[in-house]
Amino acid sequence: MTIHFVMCASGRRAPMFFRRRWDQAGAVDETFGGLRVGTDLVAVDDVAESVARFGDRYVGRVYTAHEVSCCQGPPSVVAAGLAARFAAKEATIKVLRPVDHQPDWRSIEIRRDPAGWCAVHLTGGAARMARQQGIRNLAVSLTHESGMAAAVVVAVCDGGEEKER
Repeated sequence: MTIHFVMCASGRRAPMFFRRRWDQAGAVDETFGGLRVGTDLVAVDDVAESVARFGDRYVGRVYTAHEVSCCQGPPSVVAAGLAARFAAKEATIKVLRPVDHQPDWRSIEIRRDPAGWCAVHLTGGAARMARQQGIRNLAVSLTHESGMAAAVVVAVCDGGEEKER
């Protein structure tokens, strides 16, 4: 089924649904250029234990200064925020699909917008992997509840080197 939006007389967009026959269905790659989805789930206590055990050595190896500044408050709040960002970094690695080596943790930064949402910002090796694979846009969603933190990352791809295979 394909969904198209049409403009109503009131100025609002309304969906119109079109069914395709099975032999006319286009692949996601043909329609959107290619989508990848990565997800990860992290126990907040695991991150809290790493912070307690390794302190700044752990935090400085995994998180950027911006990420740490976004996770302020009592230890439980800090751990939940860091765990959600760790899950987002893992989910991003899943959409990057590294072959030889994983990029540096800090080359994947989860930035919080002043309005409240988060975005993925890549630098260094992570940015190079994304460029080589034709990843042109990333979206992230974070959550934490009942001792667990989760993230979903969606990548829109042009194809890059992967399409040539």
